[in-house]
Amino acid sequence: MTRNKAFTLIELLVVIAIIAILAAILFPVFAQAKAAAKKSATLSNLKQNGTAVQIYLSDADDTYPQSAYCTQMPDGTGTTPNGYLVPGSGCRVISMYDAILPYTKNRDIFTDTAEPKAIPWAAILGSLGVRPNTADLTNPLFNGSQFISFAGMVPNFAVFEDPAVAPNFNEATRSATSFEAPADTIEFATGKNVAGATNVDLDPATALGASNTAGVQAQIVTNYRTPAPGFNAQRFPGVARHSESIIASFSDSHAKAFKRNARFPGLTAPDPNISGANSIVPVYNFPFDINGIPGILAEPAP
Repeated sequence: MTRNKAFTLIELLVVIAIIAILAAILFPVFAQAKAAAKKSATLSNLKQNGTAVQIYLSDADDTYPQSAYCTQMPDGTGTTPNGYLVPGSGCRVISMYDAILPYTKNRDIFTDTAEPKAIPWAAILGSLGVRPNTADLTNPLFNGSQFISFAGMVPNFAVFEDPAVAPNFNEATRSATSFEAPADTIEFATGKNVAGATNVDLDPATALGASNTAGVQAQIVTNYRTPAPGFNAQRFPGVARHSESIIASFSDSHAKAFKRNARFPGLTAPDPNISGANSIVPVYNFPFDINGIPGILAEPAP
């Protein structure tokens, strides 16, 4: 007489318990590995983007492209005086993304792997009554689909100036050779667009982090927390979404990750646009404020 062998209930429960323990140990490790991979990919994107900017500068007499200016559409509509970005004009916007795209040949280089659609670029322009640059739709080099729809990296609006954007028309574009500290001058950083009236990531009690409170101008914080309507620097704040780190590229083409409350005590500049003509304030208040040029300008005009 034979007897079928089988696991007892207790044995099955022990096996299930072991599997559950292993899963509880390994799943966070897998999640951390995935987050680290996204961080590395975004760091690589920013590094390559910085290299592309350097190539652009070599072809443009070391002058940075404008953050946005208007041209007419291929059908002749949407013209504006002197390329000014006039809301509701229907013009076609050429941005810093469009200027650098021929040197990257890949629009995904402007995205953040942790949040690829953080900046709905085409929709932002549409909300202003203007249109994204679709000239590359007919360019076989970009396979007919490489205009910028989304991005995950925000520009330093003090570097990529906006002489075609109100309220200060005719501002001069920036020359890379004029920077006093190119290795400390941010070009792009991981960020987002604030579509509403308030930046929800800037809570009044914890906006600056525990170690980033001294010397920061209250008005700058307020402007980033409740940005003015329209197209302005304070609507494109930095975001620390990579394990509480923000990633930035710099004018010497290197890229680096920083903790969300990183401070740069040695980097200061005049702030005529927000705090007053004679105010010397810190440049860069991480994670939200990535605008400014050390020694030259702390905050671009709103």
